[in-house]
Amino acid sequence: MSTSERIRVTTQEQATEAVIALLRSARRGVDILSPSLDPLLYDSSDAVDAIRNMIVNAGRYAQVRVLIADAAGVAARGHRLLELSRQLSTYVTIRRLAEDDRHEDIAMLLVDRESFLHWGPGSAYAGHGQWESRGTCRRHSQHFQDCWDRSEPDPALRRLHL
Repeated sequence: MSTSERIRVTTQEQATEAVIALLRSARRGVDILSPSLDPLLYDSSDAVDAIRNMIVNAGRYAQVRVLIADAAGVAARGHRLLELSRQLSTYVTIRRLAEDDRHEDIAMLLVDRESFLHWGPGSAYAGHGQWESRGTCRRHSQHFQDCWDRSEPDPALRRLHL
């Protein structure tokens, strides 16, 4: 995909391809808002490898923030991204959306605060985005930041060491 190219996805396969492409392009930061941490998009070796590679390449500048609504469900079914957050907790943080934000029914992926994918209410995998569009991405980044500021850690995501 080229610079400033618009992204349109209508199927799960297209959404998965776009997510992987965006994650592979990440240089320093990834923000994910996905109420169920959609396993078809984010629980793959390709997705986790792309995030891990970004962290290795960016070093101390890397930051991955994930907002979910159903922490207990994600923890119960297991998820590669949850495991990565446990291994690299300095760089990957998963938090639970505040109660008021859990009913929004939107999802988004933001990469380096310049490229994004966004899914609106009831859209399943139909969504839109854009590569290298800081202006358009700024609005989504602000919404994510507002949700992040209201979010909280969830004990269900912690690993018990016995």
